[in-house]
Amino acid sequence: MKRIERCEYGRINAEKRKNIIGALSMVLIGVAIFILGLCLNKFEKTNIFTVVAVLFVLPMARYLTTVIVLLRYKTPDKSLYEKVRGAVPEGSVLFSDYVFTSGERAMGMSFFVLTGNELIGLAMSEKEKTEKMTEYLSTELKRRAIPGKVTVHKEQDKFFSALKRVEKATRTAEEMGELIEFLRSLAV
Repeated sequence: MKRIERCEYGRINAEKRKNIIGALSMVLIGVAIFILGLCLNKFEKTNIFTVVAVLFVLPMARYLTTVIVLLRYKTPDKSLYEKVRGAVPEGSVLFSDYVFTSGERAMGMSFFVLTGNELIGLAMSEKEKTEKMTEYLSTELKRRAIPGKVTVHKEQDKFFSALKRVEKATRTAEEMGELIEFLRSLAV
């Protein structure tokens, strides 16, 4: 099975599944080690196996943290993905399942399109604070001296309208590659 990379369609559902399986695995391994320690040490809890079993809580917590962040998000419908993919102008880059975190909150966009000098997003839900998303991404781009205007829309109609009025790309391949890597590094 092909591994779904960050910002690719289907990533959110795949990450949830992977991290739930990982968390359950850590619990099962920890319990098995604990029981093995009890059996080998005449049912005394104070043994090295108990310490090792307890240490399996740390990776389990990492898996659960990712699940908790992604819990309120889901991969968009395949039909909407195909529609967006068809509307993306030539030379632009389409990100899907784009969830990122700031110091204050987790934020999610169903789609994020990197065009010439614009970065156009579609929020995952009506409840998303698009102003905060725009502010955070704009600040991060300025901090790294990457030019570009960020706009995030809640309504699909406005998102598709913004894609139709996109200007020709003026970024070099190197600049676009740098921007893509930076934006992927922000994604959960």
